[in-house]
Amino acid sequence: MHQPSITHLFIITGTTRGLGRALAVDARNRPGSIVVGLSRSLPFIAGNQQNIRVDLNDIDAIGPAFKRIAIDPSQRDGLTHTVLINNAGVLDPIGPIGDCDDRQLAENIRVNLTAPLILSRHFFQFSKTLPGRKWIINITSGASQVPYEGWSAYGAAKAGMDMATRAIALEFDRIDPAFAACAVAPGTVDTDMQASIRRCRSDQFARVDKFLKLKASGELALPERVAASLIRLLMDGRLENGGRYDLRAVGPQASPP
Repeated sequence: MHQPSITHLFIITGTTRGLGRALAVDARNRPGSIVVGLSRSLPFIAGNQQNIRVDLNDIDAIGPAFKRIAIDPSQRDGLTHTVLINNAGVLDPIGPIGDCDDRQLAENIRVNLTAPLILSRHFFQFSKTLPGRKWIINITSGASQVPYEGWSAYGAAKAGMDMATRAIALEFDRIDPAFAACAVAPGTVDTDMQASIRRCRSDQFARVDKFLKLKASGELALPERVAASLIRLLMDGRLENGGRYDLRAVGPQASPP
């Protein structure tokens, strides 16, 4: 039986909860879309959504995950967008570097920086023969540009991701202009990560009061609104190769938030 063609293929990491789940829901609801989640949740295929179980801390599991994407070859001819959103991330360890755990420091860099680089490599190999535009969207943070005491690993990984995005974009310009890469800072989003920040002691994270006040004053962004804004920018053609975007300003970011 001939499968209906698809126009948008989204591959999104960290879809179990928070922004990743909101991105998957928004993408899934767009006509002609198929969403592939890469997360630690149980694998499934249901309608136009699939989850592939993978722990991004296990870098050897990333390449094989792409081989399990269930897209019939007859569905691919109508693709206009194939998109990888590197959303999954970890904040721990939080605290002065002298108090941090060795394994947590290594895991932070693996999940926040090493895994997205490996995902980007395999995404390129997976999608280079597909029609349409191919996008890598890396979820970054204001902590990539402004130092936060207690977030040394997280800030370093996000800063590295910003630079990797710029370098990959230059490569795409030369190798294959059908590909593009950009970084998107979603702002302060009401997720489980934010909840863990608010549970910190001030000796762990000196700016915890800032985040407590943001929650109390209702200034945290809803994941659903952030997801809709990001995907709308992509679908409207408002993202550019090599750009870094702050969703609070909905435009290229010229200075740190």
